Amino acid sequence: MKPKQTCLAALVCLNLALLIGLLAATIPPTPALAQNTGLAGNYLAVCGEIQDQYDALYMLDTRSRFLHAFWWDKGQKRLVYADSRDLERDFRRNRGG
Repeated sequence: MKPKQTCLAALVCLNLALLIGLLAATIPPTPALAQNTGLAGNYLAVCGEIQDQYDALYMLDTRSRFLHAFWWDKGQKRLVYADSRDLERDFRRNRGG
């Protein structure tokens, strides 16, 4: 293959890659939907890492506006209640009210 043909092939591949990237950027992401039916609609659950290799379960009680935190005790193999926060009080305090 001649150097001119190699350069042209590389430019065509680069243009195709750029076109694919442009098309991927224009596709809207699918929305993340949570359940909102019955009593399950009163709670939202989110898992998150609190330390290296330690996960926590955060449960938001939308009715009382409390955030509850649980962590997994690997030794006893059970979910342990850690603490809760009154989000209404926390956000009111942060607004200066």
